Amino acid sequence: MTTYRERRSNAGRMRSIEGARGVAAFMVVLMHAANLMAVEQFSGHVGVAGIFGFGYVGVDFFFVLSGFIISFVHFEDIGHHQQLTTYLKRRAFRIYPIYWFCLALAIGILLAGRFVLHKNTPLGFGVNDIAGTLFLLPVSDPLFVEVAWSLQFEIMFYGLFAILILGKRLGSGLFLLWAAAIIWRLLVSPSLPSFGGFLSAYSLQFLFGVLTGITVSSRDFKWAGKATLMVGIAGFAASVFYERAIATSFHGPAGQVLLGLSAAIILFSLVEMEKNKTIQTPRLMYKLGSVSYSVYLSHIVFINLIYSIMLKLGLYHRLPELLVFLIAVTGALISASAVGFLVELPFSRWAKRFTGHPPPQFGSARVPEAST
Repeated sequence: MTTYRERRSNAGRMRSIEGARGVAAFMVVLMHAANLMAVEQFSGHVGVAGIFGFGYVGVDFFFVLSGFIISFVHFEDIGHHQQLTTYLKRRAFRIYPIYWFCLALAIGILLAGRFVLHKNTPLGFGVNDIAGTLFLLPVSDPLFVEVAWSLQFEIMFYGLFAILILGKRLGSGLFLLWAAAIIWRLLVSPSLPSFGGFLSAYSLQFLFGVLTGITVSSRDFKWAGKATLMVGIAGFAASVFYERAIATSFHGPAGQVLLGLSAAIILFSLVEMEKNKTIQTPRLMYKLGSVSYSVYLSHIVFINLIYSIMLKLGLYHRLPELLVFLIAVTGALISASAVGFLVELPFSRWAKRFTGHPPPQFGSARVPEAST
């Protein structure tokens, strides 16, 4: 039987995981570009007939991916408490620096806009917002970076996964209890508070990802391939259809669970296909996926900026709505990707050398780090 390290070294490049992450980020960008048109000073309604309103499912995919990547990259750390400091250092370096950069970028553009428009209104940031906005602790809603709420889940997930590193049996038992509590709340007592998301379907999606990461790290499944990938993609599409056409409540637990299970099947299939070297990922998808964290964090501020500039130049209402939308999407993707290539990736390479614990390798390519 091949060892864990041998399976990793023979698995090829994990470009497909990066590519899938890029697609998820692109869906979120499309949704926000359409939704931001609803601002009164712009169109006053959701753009392009709301056809991209399903883009929020990209976040569901990110939550599953987060659990998968953490358990996959740190599989050998489970049960080895001496690795806890390194694990926490790597997680902190991964999530905070580029988030702080995008936070500063958002605040800077906001202040510049107010200066140009001669507005002296305060930012509305107080002492009570420090923990939630600067450190993403789930004690208050984060300000300025609209998608930062999902990073608060990430911080919670990172902390909980640390229990598995401290002790394999203890962590496994607590994770099983956690999963059981979530399922009990969703099926039996939906009126029970989620306790800051701890018992939410988002947490269950994370656990789907953890289970998938541990499963593919423990053994090979050579039977998995294009057929299982198509099942996962079809399931994800069906889940989106259920969410948009059948569900009586917006993004309810049933839809989240279906999306989570489908995303887990997709990731499971992609990894096994990487092991067997039976999949190729387009370069553009891979490149977008490699900077998807920066794209996710900064795209809204760039979309807003592009819309505002076009409005100021008198182009917003003069050009066809679809063209305005496409300009915003393209400009935001280019600008946010530039943040990734010029800031995120160089810092990530430095941080890996600093921690002295680079992630496991697939051939000559790095294993993608976790992101939202």
